[in-house]
Amino acid sequence: MKKTGVLSVLLLTTVIVIAGAAGSSDNKGSSGGKPREIIIGAGSAYNPYWFLDENNQLTGFEKAVLDEIDARHPEFTLTYQIYDFANILLSLESGKIDVAVHQYEYNIERDQKYLYGKVGYTTFPQYLAVREEDNSITSFEDLKGKTVVSTSTTNNSYYITNKWNEDHGRPFTIIFEATTALALEDIATGRADAMVSMIRNIESYKKEYQAKIKAVGNPVDNSNTYYLFNKQTGEELRRIFDAALQELKQDGTLVKLSHQWLGGDFIVKD
Repeated sequence: MKKTGVLSVLLLTTVIVIAGAAGSSDNKGSSGGKPREIIIGAGSAYNPYWFLDENNQLTGFEKAVLDEIDARHPEFTLTYQIYDFANILLSLESGKIDVAVHQYEYNIERDQKYLYGKVGYTTFPQYLAVREEDNSITSFEDLKGKTVVSTSTTNNSYYITNKWNEDHGRPFTIIFEATTALALEDIATGRADAMVSMIRNIESYKKEYQAKIKAVGNPVDNSNTYYLFNKQTGEELRRIFDAALQELKQDGTLVKLSHQWLGGDFIVKD
């Protein structure tokens, strides 16, 4: 049985390492009888995907899926390093972690730097979110002269928004806030008119922040999520994790975990 401990180190930002100890002598890995360590780059502030519970332990949908993979593969042990979202991929690129797991959608810029898994696991439809009383916006085309707020230049919602804006002569302004709460406040006060977010997140913001927003129109992007690996060294791990995710799909485990953590079946169908 694997044991779990916590170690904090300083790396780009505060990093929490949660490591499985060596398995029993019956479970020999590739390094002299000890399970092979695979370092997962994770977040801790994206409920229900990654967050810290009341005992300050890492939990959430992503952790539950990885726990299932870990339990079925005694030849390796998973170690978790927690970063700010923007630093996970930087750590993957520099070789400090082996797998980046944070509901990553596909985009061209990421594909040039990182190795995408071939098996998608959750769906990720993104919509425009606007004030509840605003009926003037249903698409990017309706944002001419208006303002969209984003919380990062590294997430896919910004990539989608900025690319559309650039491709169409920049008809709207993009501003930034440090947190989701501040972005929602901008929309409430009229400083911003819209944000782009995944539909489940929009529903979550309405409950968590009492945000008076609504999703409008058709999805501005409708992609799936994937694990990401190092472009130079990650091919073997990609095969391992793709096969593991496929197994969890086929035996119904992913759907079960989706209902448990996400409130419904949001698993990619093959």
